[in-house]
Amino acid sequence: MKKIRLSVAAGFLLLFLVVGGVLLFGRVESVDEHYAYNQEEIPEGAETVTLSVDCLALSDDPDVLSPALRKNLPDGLVYLAPTRFLLRDGMTAFDLLLAAERPARLRIVYSGLAGNYYVSSINDLAEFSAGNESGWIVLVNGIFIDRSASAVTLSPGDVVEWRYTVSYGDVLPPELTE
Repeated sequence: MKKIRLSVAAGFLLLFLVVGGVLLFGRVESVDEHYAYNQEEIPEGAETVTLSVDCLALSDDPDVLSPALRKNLPDGLVYLAPTRFLLRDGMTAFDLLLAAERPARLRIVYSGLAGNYYVSSINDLAEFSAGNESGWIVLVNGIFIDRSASAVTLSPGDVVEWRYTVSYGDVLPPELTE
């Protein structure tokens, strides 16, 4: 009888360890997350939008950052190369960034109320990390948006770029800086 109890207890312990390991070290995603990000599985003809996230403005002088931030910069200064996502009804530029958070392994810090959000940090690269004029800006179809990304509803085919700027305007198209 003791051997049976011991076997049952060992079985439960093994099950607990396996489930715990999967939860701690595995990457579990919902069906929506899977199909939103896996480009090869986006259905033919589905409405999509494209997202990229970069800090290319730091290429001239990454030393403006603290050593701790410098060592965490991504290869090529690109956190997410242009990637297609399924467009959801009412999706905003902010919603798109959040949709990429888990699959692209982004850490996004934001604040706000009533659907009006401000992104202050992506992967620890924050507003003012590289000086008084540094922070995250957003372009939709190459046009700088001058309001919260949560106020910009996307349309099929839109291209959203989250870019880190060191000196306000260094990552804007030339026609916006004149």
